[in-house]
Amino acid sequence: MDEVFVEQIIKRGTSLSGVLLRILSVFIVLIGVMSILWLGILGFTLTVLLGYASYMVWSYTSVEYEYSLLNGDLTVDKIMGQSKRKNIANYDIREAEIIAPVMSEQVVRASMNAVVKDYSAGGKVNTIYAMIINNANGKVKILLEPNEKVIEAMHHVRPNIVVKGE
Repeated sequence: MDEVFVEQIIKRGTSLSGVLLRILSVFIVLIGVMSILWLGILGFTLTVLLGYASYMVWSYTSVEYEYSLLNGDLTVDKIMGQSKRKNIANYDIREAEIIAPVMSEQVVRASMNAVVKDYSAGGKVNTIYAMIINNANGKVKILLEPNEKVIEAMHHVRPNIVVKGE
């Protein structure tokens, strides 16, 4: 069997709560800057600490997912702030029932009572694919946003279950 390896990184859109946290952190830093006038060196120290906290909020509300497919093993990593990487899931697509666009009839039928794991960018529904896996934890519906290379690689490994979208 040929060795199949593809990778893809997608940036997850910032949620409403993430945007609100970012705005709040900027306002708090501005208040810290104004506190320098009243508190002097203590206000400066406070501003530096609040600036660091604001940096942490901005970096942790920036989320990317990396999909790596190696010979049927799909690995999903979460990248926070473009620096901290954490492996969050590993799936064997040879155990998958179906891999198809999320709104397809096959996925809707197969995903009844399934636990949903969303690793998509949160973009348009027509670019999101679902992979249904029945494992020891029960039925799991994994939402991905693969590009053509990843879809082709999955099709190469399991051509009978991968349904390509339009």
